[in-house]
Amino acid sequence: MNRMLEICKWYQNAVSPVIFMIDDFCNVWIDLNHNGKIDPGEDWGYAQRNSGSSLYFLEQNILDKFTEVKVTFFTPVGVRSPVIEKALFPFVSKQINCDEETKKFFRSVGENRKFEIAYHGTTHGRPGKIAADFIQEWDSFVDLKQATDTIRTGINIYKDVFGKNPVGGKYCGYVANEFSDDSIDQNGFLWWCRYCNVDLIENDNNPIEGDDQYLLSNYDIKYFGKNKVVDIPTTINGSLCHIAYSNSFNVKNIGKKMLKPLIQSRKLEQLRYLLDNSLVISIQEHIAPSRADGKRQMPNIFDDLDSLQMIFQLLKGYPVWYCTCSELANYVRARDNVDIIFDTQNSFTLETNITGLEKTQLTLKMNSNNFKVIKQPDYSDVLIKNGLANIDVIKGKFFLY
Repeated sequence: MNRMLEICKWYQNAVSPVIFMIDDFCNVWIDLNHNGKIDPGEDWGYAQRNSGSSLYFLEQNILDKFTEVKVTFFTPVGVRSPVIEKALFPFVSKQINCDEETKKFFRSVGENRKFEIAYHGTTHGRPGKIAADFIQEWDSFVDLKQATDTIRTGINIYKDVFGKNPVGGKYCGYVANEFSDDSIDQNGFLWWCRYCNVDLIENDNNPIEGDDQYLLSNYDIKYFGKNKVVDIPTTINGSLCHIAYSNSFNVKNIGKKMLKPLIQSRKLEQLRYLLDNSLVISIQEHIAPSRADGKRQMPNIFDDLDSLQMIFQLLKGYPVWYCTCSELANYVRARDNVDIIFDTQNSFTLETNITGLEKTQLTLKMNSNNFKVIKQPDYSDVLIKNGLANIDVIKGKFFLY
């Protein structure tokens, strides 16, 4: 590659990409107080945007305040199982294509430019007599055929709602078995979330002087499978700063509140580490705290509201890239599979050995102040601003002026 320009690691040469991941956004309602009304914290998506809905809470309390943030929702598309065989509360669970109104709602969310809906299985798993006996969906498959058949059933439901196949998703509970990766690789997914690494730094007694190579390898993008599925790690628990905002006044928490500055500093070390090393910041949450056994599902956007607001407020001080998982995966595939070939000092072409990059943009960092514009093969002009230019991955010759 000519030294006058280079491809940036992240779009717009951001220090890190930031993804807000929210699990189990699906057609479920758990009536915790048996009153027949949808109250805040009970809804997983069933209430749509009506009174008490979790999506309304999310938009009013987080997304309207931090307008740059984008969300990747992970959706069980079928009848989502409760964690126990006999739910302790009225439990409504339906497929996301159960009727036209429901399909229209989920489709509207998926079409919002700030959202995407990713695949999170069909039922999420198989309930047991107690919650500890719940078997996560990909761990329940006895062979590759069963895994593939179930995925194809789920893909058909997804396609009925959105008119296209899902391009990515996540293992339910981050649990998988020996058949799981092959089932993802063979069913056309572009990206997948396999691992939750939110505790790697917190559990390291000396995180900054520890095994940096180990941390870097688990907090950065990887690939798996014959088709090189983009492997996106989960790196931040949305409750990261929750303890600093506890309103409980028992003895234990009084001590913690006295140590609030130290706790915040220690907790936020993980966030700083990701930023300092230009790694993925993917924030893990659930859409609601309600569970069929009466326990609270953690983390969740209700209990962690103050923590999430603090995280996003802190990130305002950094040049980060807010994106969805699909946007991240598309950029990474282009970044890692495109070569810039200079024909002359002011013209170049892009070479790649993979398909599907036609609508992707790459950010170029200019190491020379001689040029102000890049003319693309389609004759459109891309201005070079602050030494950066976002070009389209298209065939043909690019000219520097």
